[in-house]
Amino acid sequence: MRHSLEGLITHDDITEIAETEKLILQDDIRISILKAMHSIDVQACPGSGKTTLIATKLILLAKKWNYPHQGICVLSHTNVAKDEIIDRLQRSKSKVAQRLLSYPHFIGTIQEFVHRFLALPYIRSSGVSDITVDNDTYAKQAVKLLELAQFSWFKATLSGLGNTEKQEAFFRGSFRYISQNGEEINIDKKSKAWKSDNNFQKAISDLNRLKNYLDKRGVFLFRDMYIQADKACTNNIELAKVIRTRFPFILIDEMQDTQKFQDELLCKIFPFNQNSIIQRFGDPDQSIFNSIGTEEPNQSFNGKLRDQMDYIIHKSHRFDGALSEKINRLSFNEIPLETELTETSLLDRAQAHISGNKFTHTIILFNDDTCEKVIEYFAQIISNQFADKYKKDKKFTVKVVGAVGAEITPDKDQFRLGHYWPDFDKAKSKVNFKESCFIDAVRHCQQNSSIDLADNYKFLLTCILKIMRMSNITDDDGRNFTNSTLREYLIKKDSWARFRKGLFYLLTETEATQLIRWVQACSILSSLIGLLDISAETREYMAFNASSKPMRTEQAPTLASSKDNTISHVDGFHIELSTIHAVKGETHDATLVVETKNHTFDMQAMLPYLTGELPSIAHPNSNLKDKPNSRKSNKVFMRQFYVAMSRPRHLLCLALHADRISDEQTQLLRESGWQVETI
Repeated sequence: MRHSLEGLITHDDITEIAETEKLILQDDIRISILKAMHSIDVQACPGSGKTTLIATKLILLAKKWNYPHQGICVLSHTNVAKDEIIDRLQRSKSKVAQRLLSYPHFIGTIQEFVHRFLALPYIRSSGVSDITVDNDTYAKQAVKLLELAQFSWFKATLSGLGNTEKQEAFFRGSFRYISQNGEEINIDKKSKAWKSDNNFQKAISDLNRLKNYLDKRGVFLFRDMYIQADKACTNNIELAKVIRTRFPFILIDEMQDTQKFQDELLCKIFPFNQNSIIQRFGDPDQSIFNSIGTEEPNQSFNGKLRDQMDYIIHKSHRFDGALSEKINRLSFNEIPLETELTETSLLDRAQAHISGNKFTHTIILFNDDTCEKVIEYFAQIISNQFADKYKKDKKFTVKVVGAVGAEITPDKDQFRLGHYWPDFDKAKSKVNFKESCFIDAVRHCQQNSSIDLADNYKFLLTCILKIMRMSNITDDDGRNFTNSTLREYLIKKDSWARFRKGLFYLLTETEATQLIRWVQACSILSSLIGLLDISAETREYMAFNASSKPMRTEQAPTLASSKDNTISHVDGFHIELSTIHAVKGETHDATLVVETKNHTFDMQAMLPYLTGELPSIAHPNSNLKDKPNSRKSNKVFMRQFYVAMSRPRHLLCLALHADRISDEQTQLLRESGWQVETI
């Protein structure tokens, strides 16, 4: 099959599809990739049009494919990447592209491929027909099994982990995997009762019996399916050969995100030394999902340096030369990132600037007192540089991103997204607010009405339930009211509509906190919930307090928190806060990358690369080659910042603490084209 595909795609085919699909396909690298009918690895830089290139190649193949029972297998790591490829094929002007969406071809995620062609048929062959593959379902059923007598000892030892939620988390991570010692079960956290070797071995034995019990009933973790797939190949040595015959051409997208266990299975089915054509596309410089949990990243692709790749697409149509020069300093593989924008495209892009000029990429320096003013400062830069029609466009995208977005733990040495904007974790901020009285709660909700009315409604309802507990008002069974039982109680009294109307009045009308209105509102509320004999504690909690003030805020009047971690600006645009991992694959108009800390201040560690003081970690002359710990952490930071800094098409800003940058570094950055400003 391999030899019969050689020369399948010609230069004339490429010229024709470029005209049909309105594509520009003139560079030698892309043309060579489209023509290639042998196994290749392709590193594609951010904004290189990788998905368009893949879809174009698939359409070219579809036009020439004459094998009724053999197909093209297209694999991706995520549903997003898969859907994007399918969408490109469906929008193609070439009707033959639709053929790839059905037999004998396959387009799906690696997980879907493993299910359909390996794991599920193997499980069914053992007599199990009703199969569920879902981590949450698996965890809940596993916890229920602990009630069986045969797992009583295991239940007792597992209780050392904590409540049901923590036990379910344990089971979600209890997948089978293959190690040098054979098949093992992953354990993320050991119970306190497993300290002795004997107890641990017995627990492993019990866990294995429990998993076998679920296996026979067709309940599996997603990760377990790879073991089932491996068993299918091991027990039927002809299976892999049959699959290779079915799929002589394999194309893998987003290869950098493929985990080691996935890569090993794929290599077992489609080895490079066989007749199958395997073409892998990705960018090791953007492999930020490496080592998720206990998993290891693939090495067959991500371990390759620049010179080991068959093809490198280093030209991007996302950003101009000034921005690409700044980003490529963080390329681990030292890819010479260049712009592919034409002079005409650059002139069109200049219209986004308020004066038709080039955007000023800025490094914002702050101190302990001005950290919470960073986003306001960034917003002002956007307001000053972007033309009004772009700022007000619904597609205008602005994001603030950082590596660490977890909740802030008080009294811990941390630096996270929430330090720049306290409302980043809105649920957490509401939990931390403790009202001193009922009117405090109402004023708090009114002031934060732009965040989420539903959340404020729930918070105020919680305060009303607190009032009922203070006055010992219980339901017919003598239990404290809950949200649902209070609703049922008021519906029976035909008071629910009036109660909700009163609640929304308190949430939205500032007059409600004036003395006369407040007394009237509390009187109506007391009547609705049956508050007759008001205790001294309740009376004090519901009393009018003229000195009660809204919660102090440091937010500038030009900015306001909205829902879903979004900030509204008076100019009409929104700024979304997110982690670096969450924005991978996105394109923004403007991006602010902020410094965070996970053991080490990440941006401080990257400064020597941004300034040019240090070459890439992969460079043979790098002075980190004898410092493995620094090398490892900096490699992670480098790839994270490469992803973050390559999101915007127009404006890039960075923010870090003024104490973590020297005067010499500031000067070097200015010489590299950065504007450096201090709040």
